[in-house]
Amino acid sequence: MKSVLFILILMLTGPLNLDTYHGRNENAMRFKGSEPVVTCGRSGLCRKADFPIGVAVDVSKLIRDTDYRNLIVSEFNSITAEQSMKASVLHPGKDNYNFNETDFLIDFCRQHNMRLHGHTLVWYKGIPKWMEKFKGDKNAWDVLLKDHIQTVVGHCRGRVRSWDVVNEAFNDDGSLRESIWLKNMGPEYIEKAFRYAAEADPSAMLFYNDFDLESRPEKLKAVVNYFRSLKAKGVKIDGIGMQMHISITFPYLTDINLAAMQIEEAGFAVHYSEFDITMVKTGKLWMMNKHLLRLQEERIKEVVAAYKNLKPQSRFGITMWGLSDADSWLYDKNDHDRPLLFDTKNRVKPAYCGFLKGLTE
Repeated sequence: MKSVLFILILMLTGPLNLDTYHGRNENAMRFKGSEPVVTCGRSGLCRKADFPIGVAVDVSKLIRDTDYRNLIVSEFNSITAEQSMKASVLHPGKDNYNFNETDFLIDFCRQHNMRLHGHTLVWYKGIPKWMEKFKGDKNAWDVLLKDHIQTVVGHCRGRVRSWDVVNEAFNDDGSLRESIWLKNMGPEYIEKAFRYAAEADPSAMLFYNDFDLESRPEKLKAVVNYFRSLKAKGVKIDGIGMQMHISITFPYLTDINLAAMQIEEAGFAVHYSEFDITMVKTGKLWMMNKHLLRLQEERIKEVVAAYKNLKPQSRFGITMWGLSDADSWLYDKNDHDRPLLFDTKNRVKPAYCGFLKGLTE
């Protein structure tokens, strides 16, 4: 039904012109003729919610860009480092750890009374070259994994509230993804990662994080069952992150809600951990007009409103994967995609209003 409505809108509005919105390259938000009416002003999203509202940050930009920093402080109360806490940055050499950017984030969050979520300890990507080339038996890899996790988590003990311990370990069909960890340690690397993290900081909340859990039922079932079984064995795992890289038309809201409820019913907190709403369809950017931005606004409103239906103890929070459209990982990848709450000039978009309405209406 929603897809039919979308097609009708396109038919009624006629051909859309991408150059009327942000133009090409670095032009500001402009519409020829009729501009989209932004129906709200900045309100401090985190002050309107009874759960944390987060954002993924570029630490170098946080340090040097005052406008970027002030906007984050005014709108959010939880931070995830988009890159700075991955192994490739934190652990560039076998005996070399670099905590400069992590320590900056810790101090920044303490200063502004913000939660810091660590992302990520174990991933099949973001691996330093020395680790990719490491040679050793299963025991040697176990020692490597334990040293990495416990050094990082131990350094941050009591100062980082939560961690994505393992990231994207499952394929769409529910099987385990090939990685250096699976190859050299077997499936038990996942359990060991959570055990090592819990030993290093028993107070930290520990998460598994993955994409498409809201749209791949087999993957969701495998993830929930796997971590339910680990929890039954006494492994500390507190929540599951649904990354929520969705589009304006897919997946259906009912599928998103069902996935979140399944995670909740299994006893885990639910984190919408990397939320954005792409304008891309089948590899191409929808040509832009005000009606399209309205669809994005309505989409984010319904997702946020539905998240409030989870039990309070299950709502770990919603984290946007970037501040402005220009900061998004999708901006360059997808022909200047527009998936976030603020435009390339850090101005409020209709999507921001949708988020606000989802919180307050």
